[in-house]
Amino acid sequence: MKNNNYIDEMSPDLWGLNINSGGELSIGNFSTVALAERYGTPLHVVNSARLRKTAYDFKEIFSNLYPGKTTVHYAFKCNPVPGVLQIVRKEGLNAEIMSDFELFLAGQIGFTGNEIIVNGPYKTANFLRNCIHKKVRLIIVDSLTELDLLNKICETEGTTTNILLRLNPDYIPKGMNQGSSTASRKGSPLGLDICGGELEVALDKLKEYHRLNFQGLHFHIGSGISNPEDYTKVLVCCKPYIHKLKKACCVINVFDVGGGFGTPNSKEMSSMEMLTYQAFGRLPRWRNKTENFSPKVFAKAVTAGMERLFSVNEMPELILEPGRCITSPNQLLLLSVHQVKRRNNGKTWLITDGGIGTVTMPTFYEFHKIFLCNEVNRKNSGRVTISGPGCFAADIVYRNIKMPVVKSGEIIAIMDSGAYFTSWESSFGHPLPAVIEVSEGQHQLLRHRESYHDKISRDVKILTTVKQTPESSLVSH
Repeated sequence: MKNNNYIDEMSPDLWGLNINSGGELSIGNFSTVALAERYGTPLHVVNSARLRKTAYDFKEIFSNLYPGKTTVHYAFKCNPVPGVLQIVRKEGLNAEIMSDFELFLAGQIGFTGNEIIVNGPYKTANFLRNCIHKKVRLIIVDSLTELDLLNKICETEGTTTNILLRLNPDYIPKGMNQGSSTASRKGSPLGLDICGGELEVALDKLKEYHRLNFQGLHFHIGSGISNPEDYTKVLVCCKPYIHKLKKACCVINVFDVGGGFGTPNSKEMSSMEMLTYQAFGRLPRWRNKTENFSPKVFAKAVTAGMERLFSVNEMPELILEPGRCITSPNQLLLLSVHQVKRRNNGKTWLITDGGIGTVTMPTFYEFHKIFLCNEVNRKNSGRVTISGPGCFAADIVYRNIKMPVVKSGEIIAIMDSGAYFTSWESSFGHPLPAVIEVSEGQHQLLRHRESYHDKISRDVKILTTVKQTPESSLVSH
């Protein structure tokens, strides 16, 4: 019977990787096993040359296919490692941020205020004031309460600011799980409830709020979207609201369609797949159509939707907020197998130095390819459960995943780890991992492994003074 599970057919070249003469997984001609030995594990490895190309290609493709102006703002929340942010900035991507920390980080990287747009449902008065002082290009208003607060701040400061109104169009892409559906009226608090009339209320307020300069609209329909046509469909759903804006004499100079563009080689589980996996340990099977995930296909779908809303001579500037599709396929995570535990009931565990309690939270709801770095072509021999170092039964990477016979001390690689792995990692009893980049025949640190003293550096009172521990002694294998 022909194998119809796409993940079983994946080879390293899908990520720009290769297999060296010793059968080991290699990146940029460097053995991942050797990198793990050199830097320790867990270890994030960024393929920086491939990341640069991905960022550049995304920007150029949308610019060439959309008939109006396009601007790309990388979503900091997806992967906020400064070395990664520097790379995407050099390729012409601007910044999309959601917090005071990310505003600070954008400044440290070198983004000017005019290169920053501000998103998110939790914007404090202090954060909004800082955005205004920084002269950010756009503040994306998420609620009526936020609209009132922002106007009050501008009046107090005696200034103005440019805004977009974030819409909640009550649109759920097919097959998306509840936690990723950010444009569901029932399941997500994000954006103005346009079905409940909040857009009209906002427009009435803006007639009086002369310090808020309306520039256009924003929506974001979810994460890991696999069907480009969802962008066309949700844009068409916005047509009645575009008509209302025109009647209110509100000119749409900017339309921000958010991000969420999926990647071909990792799968975000649907709600049913998540329930089946969490309840019965059955990982999903799927066969992706890789061509659906190219930026060109997404660009055509977005353009088709915009052309249904606007005539050629009134096409607004198109803003995009990619994150996952830029960084996810250009980073991998190396873990060491500490021990293999087999029980006479047939159950086998690979106990590693990383799980959802520390570094692999996205594997709770996403399915990623895993390679055995020591011998990529070693044949699968059965199903195992890969667990982390935490003292709780749910500290799992994957349950019942097909793997070869793996030995203690060997290295595994989780692919497509560039989206949300570093964002959500936790120092749950263990130091945070190092991040390195591999490019142009060299490898170097982007972020050092957290030391024990890093972990307690915020504590005001330490009862026992201990001798400084050399950083090198904190490398795990």
